[in-house]
Amino acid sequence: MRVSEQTREQIMAVLRRMTDAMGRKDIETLVALADPDFRAFGTGAAEKAIGREAYCRHLERGFTEAETVALDLSDVLIGAEGTVAWVMADMTCRFVVDGIPRTRNGRMTAVLRGTGHAWVFAQMHYSLPAEG
Repeated sequence: MRVSEQTREQIMAVLRRMTDAMGRKDIETLVALADPDFRAFGTGAAEKAIGREAYCRHLERGFTEAETVALDLSDVLIGAEGTVAWVMADMTCRFVVDGIPRTRNGRMTAVLRGTGHAWVFAQMHYSLPAEG
């Protein structure tokens, strides 16, 4: 579905705020970008968050494990209808754990809800492609 340039710019701005906040390990900003009824799946078996509090705990756990985090999105595709938008993107997550730099290439999908004055994440899913 084609998206207006204004909606595309607004969604891209939210994605930039998310990736910037990830790089700063800024939990407050990340949670503020999420709908109160936010839902998410991560790449690990136990990475499931329902609601902002669970998302906050998920971020705290991940940020405690990693010394640094950087998330880059590419090939971002955006669709929208009314006050609902959806995103599909490739992602590269670079992080340092125990002094060892690591990189994971994955995928992200997200659903955003327009509140009338902002777009917020309603649902998000990160995955890593199967190897071999």
